[in-house]
Amino acid sequence: MTPADLAAHYLTDVRERMRGVKRLGDGALAQLPEGGWHTPLGPDGNSAAVLVQHLSGNMHSRWGALRHGYRTGAEGEHPGRNRDAEFEDAGRTEAELRVHWEAGWAVFLAALDHLEPDDLTRNLTIRGETHTVVQAVQRQMAHYSGHVYQLVLLAKTLRGTDWQTLSIPRGGSAAFNAERMGAGGRGPQGVPEAEHDPGLTRSR
Repeated sequence: MTPADLAAHYLTDVRERMRGVKRLGDGALAQLPEGGWHTPLGPDGNSAAVLVQHLSGNMHSRWGALRHGYRTGAEGEHPGRNRDAEFEDAGRTEAELRVHWEAGWAVFLAALDHLEPDDLTRNLTIRGETHTVVQAVQRQMAHYSGHVYQLVLLAKTLRGTDWQTLSIPRGGSAAFNAERMGAGGRGPQGVPEAEHDPGLTRSR
């Protein structure tokens, strides 16, 4: 595999995995009970509303300049961003918060989709600190995944016994493995695994 092939493979994998992370977040948000959007787990915790505000604000700031492709001199901290306000519950409705959620992910995923393999070693800055594009992508993959798993924990705790798992259910690993490894390892009914369950819809 050439370096160019490896870079293209990396971008394909990142796009698929981060769409999977979004689906995981979608599944968690869909199970929040009534009033759950604004309920933290503790006095210093973040509610789902706050996490959505922060993710959306970060995604717009970090990736807005690259939404239509790499741009020389891009800065990942938009001067108009008010990060501190993202951590204050603004009392938005569920509908408003879903708009923020979708809009933030749209910016981030569009930026990933427009990156080319050669862009990965080019530079951008975040708060004036120089990063290669691949470093910025890795940094935000970890950041966004962490907050989405916070959303999962929050929604699961608030939902209680009514929670519907987004992963392999307890006691279901053997059946899941048998299903996946059946039909010559191509998943159920011979469907390739990537088509059957792309990304991170199920945690391993």
